[in-house]
Amino acid sequence: MNMVTPVSKRAFRNVSALSSLLAACGGGGSDGASAAAAPAAIDPLSLKGRWVTAGGAPPAFTAIVVPEGGNAGAWVLANDASRVVRLVLRSDNTAAGKSYVLNPAGTAAADVMGSFTADLAASPKGFTINGVPAATLALTQSATLAVAAVQGDAAGTWTATLGGGAQTTQWVVTGSGSMTGSSTTGCTYAGIVVAMVNTTAFNVSFTETCPVGVPAAFSGIATVNAARSGSVPASADPRHRRAGPIPESAFRQ
Repeated sequence: MNMVTPVSKRAFRNVSALSSLLAACGGGGSDGASAAAAPAAIDPLSLKGRWVTAGGAPPAFTAIVVPEGGNAGAWVLANDASRVVRLVLRSDNTAAGKSYVLNPAGTAAADVMGSFTADLAASPKGFTINGVPAATLALTQSATLAVAAVQGDAAGTWTATLGGGAQTTQWVVTGSGSMTGSSTTGCTYAGIVVAMVNTTAFNVSFTETCPVGVPAAFSGIATVNAARSGSVPASADPRHRRAGPIPESAFRQ
């Protein structure tokens, strides 16, 4: 299961809006200025799918893009579990959201703004985010996520070993989507996984309860790969204070 779903800082430690306005300066005479053409607008919903950076080309990220109203929501995950960026992609080619640095101190999220371009005629399709989370993040589409998700595809026992073996987390998802779980750090999880009808992904929400601190609620998304061999959870709490991905293919049946 390729999941994008959250893990809090507790589990972790134990685990531009670029407006292209090239106003021409003068043209040299009194005839006025001619404005440079703005880049063609991209329907953000055309970016639905799973996107990856080229192998061996740092920084390595995986992005999951799903419909979100008339816009698209993007979860951009560092493959080394150092950062997760949650963006809204809009039809004016802008991207805005929150960036979370994943560290034991639980650094607060930062507001981020950027822009994006796409080459949807290429094979595979290309998608570039500018300014977030790197100066230029070039990705190619690895899965279209084109059809409705099947609820039963998320069912099973999913286990992840993180931090070089320091922590193991296990989630059990039923056929109806109920989820329970626990980790070797003493945290427990209870929530729900719900299939989306407009893409091959799932909405995920759960509460994490750990020995120290108060219970924390999180929400995010998840996808299941064809082999049902791996999962990528990542998301954030509603107050945008904490987030945490589990690296791609961390969760396995």
